[in-house]
Order: sequence, then C-alpha cells, then structure tokens
Amino acid sequence: MKTTLRLCTAFACVFSLTTFAEGQQTRRNLIPNPDFKTDANGKPVGWTFWSPRPVIAPEATVVQQGDGNLLRMKANRFACYGKWTTVVPDMRPGKSYKFRVFYEAEQVDKEDVSVAAIISWCKDDSGQKPLQRDYADEVSAVDEWRLIARTLQAPKEAQSVKVELVLRWTDEGSVLWREPELVEVEPRPHRKIRVVTTHIKPSYPATIEKNLKLMGEILDRAGAEKPDVVCLSENFVDRGVRLSLTETSQTIPGPATEMLCQKARRYKTYVVTTLHERDRDLIYNTAVLINRKGEIIGKYRKVHLATAEGENGVTPGSEYPVFDTDFGRVGILTCWDNWFVETARILRLKGAELLLFPIAGDGVPGHWDVISRARAIDNSVYLVSSNTVGDSPSRIIDPTGEVLAETPERFGIAVADIDLDREWRVYWLSVGPATGEAKSLYIKERRPDTYDIFSTDVLERRE
Repeated sequence: MKTTLRLCTAFACVFSLTTFAEGQQTRRNLIPNPDFKTDANGKPVGWTFWSPRPVIAPEATVVQQGDGNLLRMKANRFACYGKWTTVVPDMRPGKSYKFRVFYEAEQVDKEDVSVAAIISWCKDDSGQKPLQRDYADEVSAVDEWRLIARTLQAPKEAQSVKVELVLRWTDEGSVLWREPELVEVEPRPHRKIRVVTTHIKPSYPATIEKNLKLMGEILDRAGAEKPDVVCLSENFVDRGVRLSLTETSQTIPGPATEMLCQKARRYKTYVVTTLHERDRDLIYNTAVLINRKGEIIGKYRKVHLATAEGENGVTPGSEYPVFDTDFGRVGILTCWDNWFVETARILRLKGAELLLFPIAGDGVPGHWDVISRARAIDNSVYLVSSNTVGDSPSRIIDPTGEVLAETPERFGIAVADIDLDREWRVYWLSVGPATGEAKSLYIKERRPDTYDIFSTDVLERRE
C-alpha cells in the first residue's frame, strides 16, 4: 500500500492541530474510538460492520500501519455493498457540528460513486431512528489521501448521529479510512443576497445607442434596490437593430461593456449580460460578468447555438466556466443552452450555487413555465432568467422550482432576497424514512460510470 509512516505522522499532526486549537477553545472529538483500537477478537471497539446481505458483503478488516490502525473494506465483485458504522450519542439539537474523515482508495474507477461518508441524524440514542441523512460532500486531496468533510446543524429532535463509512459498487476496489472526527463548531453565517432580473423590449426602429440607453436606465432602476447581482437579457445591445453582425458586434472590453462597468461600480453590484463579441475575425455570443468594482471578471461563450445563429456566422464556445464572487460561485448559461440538461448539470458539478440565465425568450408560455423551473429543480439551485421577446417573463426561481419573483413588463424588474445556505429537504428523498437534501443527493448519487454514451456520436449509438 502507498501509505507510509511519514504520512501517518503528518496526519497525526494535522489531526492534533484541528482537534485542539480552534481559537483559544478546545474542540473535543466526539467520535468513539477514532484510532480504531481493537478488542480481544480484533474488532474495532465501538464500530460495527454492516452489509445488506452476506453474499454481497465486502471483506472488512482492521489493518495496522505505522503506529495506528485503519478500517479497510475490499470488494470482490461489483455488487458488494458495506459500511463501517459508529453511533455518537448526546447530540444537541440546533448546534453545528463539523465531520471529517480521511480515505484512500485503490482500484476504484469512480470514487464519487463507490466511496462515501454519510451522517445520519437520529431521534434516539442508539442510532436506530433516523431523522435526516446527509452525505459529507466536500472532498479535497491531501497528498495521497482524500479528505471528506461537511459542517451541519443537528436537526430538531436529534439525539444521536450515526457515522457511516461506505464502499459500494466497485469490481475489486478497496478503501482505507483513518482519523474520523466530529466536533461542535460555531454555526456558519448564511449568505443572503438580493437578486434583480430585468425584462426589456427594444423600441423600434432600434439602434445600438437606443438599446444602450435602455440598458443604462434599467440598471439605474435596479440599482435603487441595492442588489448584489443584476441579470440583463441576451444580446440586448443589438436586439432589433437591422444591421449585420459584423456591423453590430462589440469588442470586450469595448463601449458597451464600459457603460455596464460604470453602472456596476456606481451601484456596487455584479452585472451579467450577453453581447455579440468580435474577436479578430470571429463572432461569439458572449456573456460577461462584471464585479462590484466595475471590472470584467469572466466571460462565457455560448456553447449551444441555435441553427439560425450558426447560419448567421456565430461561432460556438466549448467550455463551461464558473466564477467565484464575494457571495458564492455562479454559472452562466445562455438561451438555447437551457434546453440541454447537460449545461446546467456541468455548471452544478463545478460548484455553481446560482445560475444566471440571459435569454431572448420562449414564445410558448406553457413550455417556458416548465423548462425554466426544471433546471432549477433538477440541480437544486437558484436560477435567474432575464428575457426580452415572446411571452416569457423574467424570473427568479428557487431550488424547488417556486417562482420567487417575475416580471413580464416591457420595461420591468423583479427582485428577490435569497439564502444560498438554506437547506431544501424532502422526506423519503432517496434516504429512506428520513429527510434528504436534493442539492447533495443529485450530485453524490449520480452514476457517471454508466454515462459513456454521452461521449459518443449519435450515429455510433445507433449502430
């Protein structure tokens, strides 16, 4: 195995520091027997191995390395499913706890699928009556190990928590676990922000100058709401202008973004919109993200172009960037992108907590009502759309698909205050007779090991 005594010593140092030095206060590790000391029968005291059926149980052992013990599981066929568990009593409802554990996997093709740590909050001291079950879904690399962590608030009625270290669905893979830790911590402050979306229709005959004036005026109106982010619609700069793209396309930075940057700086808000970007001899449908200081901090070139766009000489992008702001991570998708479920999912997999969605519009009201909600629901994220044409209102949608605010006006704004740290839970959502959180479950319970078809051409799939 790759683990060395040097690494064991290093982890011991890290563990000691994080366990005993939190400001001036001592944080006590609540996990029973985190060193996996064994009894006379070689079993880890306070820990139990579980599998649904003996025939699919992976091999479960305690192994010694250096001066410490580790829990190990090894599969001998894909159907194997097992976990090491322990119960921590005396939880305090409403208090916040941070869990973390190190693991090292070998011969596991998809660790996201096969290796997991689950925190099950229970309303009894023995861990038999679950209230809420959560994946530890914050994963980072530490040398040859990975660290899984999550900070959670103990739900109302919680008396204990069951820690579950899982190995599942891997042909011959194995996993080592070390240094589980559960400590009470100060609660995290919630990130509450104000979002504004806009709905503008151009005046005809339209010109770039008139459109920029309207964009400036709607930003002045939005700015009065003291927003954290404002979303403008797709390509409003040249919307309705009867000139070719070569005549209306803009450089970035350029005159159009200069005006937007000035407004963002004045109102101390993030601003996003799209425009036809001229980059040497190519033209892209490009979204720009501007920060509170009036600086362009990111661009996204629309990947899924409508046929009419391609025939008009627009070139598609090929990447799905996400952008870190002072309130969280955002992703941008543009109009036709939203009709392809992969776009929003990729952004969510990259950590986007808020999707900003400039769009020209959807002329079918029933279709727009469904599809605008769907991307928010199936990724459990907030989605902010800003429309121009058709009968589709601009909307701010929460992770359950509820429309928090919308405007169909010719020159209107919609405003909503949102909490990026709010937990949206549903009873029996995947996790049995307890509540589960969609935002985590939709990511942790994907099966990318079965998605090879997405990387093949349509013709290949049909053969």
